Amino acid sequence: MLTALAAILLLGAAVLSLAAWQYAALAARDAYDKLLVGGAVQIAENIYLQGGVVTLDPPVAAIATLSAYDLVFYSVTDPRGIVVAGYGDLTLAASPERLRKGVVLEDGQYQGQPVRVAGLVRKVEGAPGDGWTRIIVAQTLSARAALTSDLAFKALAMIAAMSLLALATAALSLRLVFSPLTRIEREIAGRQPDDLSPIALTPPPEARALVEAIDGFMLRLRERIALMQRFIADAAHQIRTPLAAIDAQVELLETEDPAHTAQLEGLRSRIAELGRLTSQLLDHAMVLHRARAQSLAPTDLNALAKAVLSRAVPLTLDREISISFVPLEGAPLLDVDAISVGEALANLIHNGLMHGARKRLSVSVERTPDGVALRVWDDGPGIPASDQARIAMPFQKGAASSGSGLGLAIAGEVARAHGGTLRFEGGDGDFSVVLELR
Repeated sequence: MLTALAAILLLGAAVLSLAAWQYAALAARDAYDKLLVGGAVQIAENIYLQGGVVTLDPPVAAIATLSAYDLVFYSVTDPRGIVVAGYGDLTLAASPERLRKGVVLEDGQYQGQPVRVAGLVRKVEGAPGDGWTRIIVAQTLSARAALTSDLAFKALAMIAAMSLLALATAALSLRLVFSPLTRIEREIAGRQPDDLSPIALTPPPEARALVEAIDGFMLRLRERIALMQRFIADAAHQIRTPLAAIDAQVELLETEDPAHTAQLEGLRSRIAELGRLTSQLLDHAMVLHRARAQSLAPTDLNALAKAVLSRAVPLTLDREISISFVPLEGAPLLDVDAISVGEALANLIHNGLMHGARKRLSVSVERTPDGVALRVWDDGPGIPASDQARIAMPFQKGAASSGSGLGLAIAGEVARAHGGTLRFEGGDGDFSVVLELR
């Protein structure tokens, strides 16, 4: 708004400046034209007839007044066309008929300079011919230009001062008008993501409707988030329970037919994959939600990582793998969302067991310059550098992976929600996924 007002004031100042310049030029011209006409009339009044010849008694005072500002030229021509005084080459374009109606003013050139010319005629009784004597007075324009500039610059200074004053007044007014909205903005911007309580400030009457609308929106948003949380919890329970029941029933099936045995193993594998995919989809939705409305609390990351590792490693594996845990000295307390961090670490451990570790897997808690990192290390082939950015996206899998493609995406979301990063280090035989939290 201030920029728009400044543009309008600038445009108005430009228009007023042009008008002021035109007015100054007109005022200077009128003032000097009156002096020029007055001088021409005084010269005409000082013409008389002496011995049958038109004679001029030069009005010294009038000529001195005109010449005090500029160069002055004049000529007096008798009815016969003879110049009896002044400059013989000083002429006027106006016709005699026009001159007889009154003083005529014209712009012209004389001796290479722009001049303003005044002309008139006076009838001298007894003069030869028709008795009409012509008087021409010319004056250069330097004084007019100087007066125009002086008047214009004073007007421009006044216009500039008034424009600056108006702009300063507008800035102050806008600051006073919008200060309540600025306070409301700071109050909302300083909140935690999960704080959807009504705005504590008492709004001015002008902003009351806006604040009430924001409070109403936050109330509806809080109700919708609570509904989503209940839905995720109910969905997790309702979907996982029948899957577990189906898996248990398949385990009870026995057959002597090798073909049926192979089919049962395939069925068990598909049910396990479906259960894992369902869990990860729900975990991904939960992580995305908690990233926007998380509740941080001081958490011992040693205890959290050890508990997650004990839950994430299955009782039986298809190969022998050595599992180790390396805690950080002391009690590394950090304000985190323990549920989200636990899910992220569990996914990294699962990925390491299923797709990475050949014989060894290690989980360690490490100190970083800005926080704490959870490292999952294995002796597997790792992830090629060319695939690392892609595979961290949702539903992106490695070349030999049969998972859902959500584990690394969940870990990346959790890292970003805590101001950290998910990064990959090492290569074949010495590969780590590092979840850094700040």
